[in-house]
Amino acid sequence: MKRLLLKGRFILPVLLAAAVFLLFISSPLDEMEVTVADVADYGGYTVVIDPGHGGADGGAVSVTGVNESELNLAIAEKLDLILAFYGVRTVMTRTTEELDYSADSNTIHEKKVEDQKRRLSLVESVDNALLISIHQNNYPSGGPFGAQVFHAPTDGSKMLAEAMQQLLVDKLNPKNRRTAVKIPSGIMLLNSVTCPAVLVECGFLSNAGEEKLLRTETYQLKLASVVAAGYLYMKDSLKDNINGGPNEDEDILLLYGLRE
Repeated sequence: MKRLLLKGRFILPVLLAAAVFLLFISSPLDEMEVTVADVADYGGYTVVIDPGHGGADGGAVSVTGVNESELNLAIAEKLDLILAFYGVRTVMTRTTEELDYSADSNTIHEKKVEDQKRRLSLVESVDNALLISIHQNNYPSGGPFGAQVFHAPTDGSKMLAEAMQQLLVDKLNPKNRRTAVKIPSGIMLLNSVTCPAVLVECGFLSNAGEEKLLRTETYQLKLASVVAAGYLYMKDSLKDNINGGPNEDEDILLLYGLRE
C-alpha cells in the first residue's frame, strides 16, 4: 500500500480500476470469482514489470511524436499499483526515463545492450520471478492495430500469454484478430530468462486512433487492469512452473517489426 500513498495522483484511478477488476475476469475466462484475500498469498511469484526501452533508447516514435518509452512507463506504473493493491509482490526494471550507463557504453547500441543485460540480471536475481514486459508496436503504414501478447519459450509463458490476449480482445477491442505467439529469437530479454515471461505490445503507435487512446490515462488504466487480470487469473495454474523452465523450440513468428 505504500506505493499507493507515494503516487498520489494515481490513487483514485487505480482504486477505481481495482474496484472494477472483477468485471474484467467474470467472463469469458469461465466464471471465476477473485477477492483481495484470494490473491494476497502472491501465488508464489514476484512479478517483474519491465517498461520497455528508456534512457538513450526511446523506442518507436508515435504519429504525434511521443516516445514509446514514455507510454511503456506510464502503463507499467499503473500495472505496478494495481498488482500492489491486490497484494502481489512486484519489482520494476526501471522507474524513470533516465538510465545510468558505464563509461564503456558510448553508442546507443552499446547502451541498449548494457541495459538489456542489466534487466536480465535483475530478473534472474529475483526469487520465483515472473516477467511482464510492456511495449508498443509500430508499422510503416497506419493500418495495423490491436494489442498482442508474445510469450517466452519457458514453461507457463504460453498459457499466460493466451489468457492475457483473450482478455485484451474481449474487454478492449473485439475487432482485434491477433493471437498470442512465441517471441522472435532476436528479442534478447525474453529469450534469455528462465522464468515465465510475456511481452505485451499494447497497441500501434503508427495507428492514429489507437495512438490517441494509448496517450490517455483512462486507456492506460484499462490496459493495466486487463494485464493484471490475466496474471491473477492464471497464477494458480502457473504454480508448477515456479522455478521457470527450459526452452521448448526455436520456431518464431515475427509480426509487424517487433523490436527489442
